[in-house]
Amino acid sequence: MHYEFKSAITRGGGILTPERIIIYEKTVTWKKRNKMLIGVDSISIALDKISSVELDDKVWGVDITIHSFGGNSIFARCFTASDAKKIKSLLTN
Repeated sequence: MHYEFKSAITRGGGILTPERIIIYEKTVTWKKRNKMLIGVDSISIALDKISSVELDDKVWGVDITIHSFGGNSIFARCFTASDAKKIKSLLTN
């Protein structure tokens, strides 16, 4: 089973290039279409390598930062507060 969350247009997220966080059984993946709208940029981190999850609540949405032990990190912008809390609970449990 996997969970997929998409940045909210109402919170300032891109219409053509929304950010996605996909949580699989063993990995979390961030995806975003690049600015040229041709390819997709992505970062994947194993769930057992996640060291912390930070939520930065702003006026128009929540930014999510996922840190790993290997030094990689995922920075995703413009999610709703409810989605951000669910992402954090799924990754920390």
